Amino acid sequence: MMIVSLVMLAVRVLFGLAAYHDASSKSNPDATMWGLLVGFLGIIPGIIYLCIRNSSGNYLLCPNCGFKHYLYDAACPRCGAPTQAPAQNINPLAAQQARRARLFLTIGIVLIGITVLAAVVCFVGFIASVSVRSHGIYY
Repeated sequence: MMIVSLVMLAVRVLFGLAAYHDASSKSNPDATMWGLLVGFLGIIPGIIYLCIRNSSGNYLLCPNCGFKHYLYDAACPRCGAPTQAPAQNINPLAAQQARRARLFLTIGIVLIGITVLAAVVCFVGFIASVSVRSHGIYY
């Protein structure tokens, strides 16, 4: 039981690291927050992060009036100022951080699979030993 608890703790840490590195690769200023939320609180913040992780890149602020609108609008819907291409804020470590995120996520999923498989094997062994004992046959 203690081994299962340690494996699940390791899975939480790996998922938190995966969320952190994924958010960092997307230049998300809240990467640390997402890593901690996913690491401590588990799957619900992870699902929320996956839903919103690509949403911030499609908006920009109008330099004329400050209205937040889609990057692909030809002009600002509020003041009509033409949309200017945003300055690219490219993260030079984005590819490396994305690889780390995939690695941590893969290791976490493999650990969950191994844990579930071990639990099934133990359960089947337990059921088999109980059924053998209930028939009065002892080996």
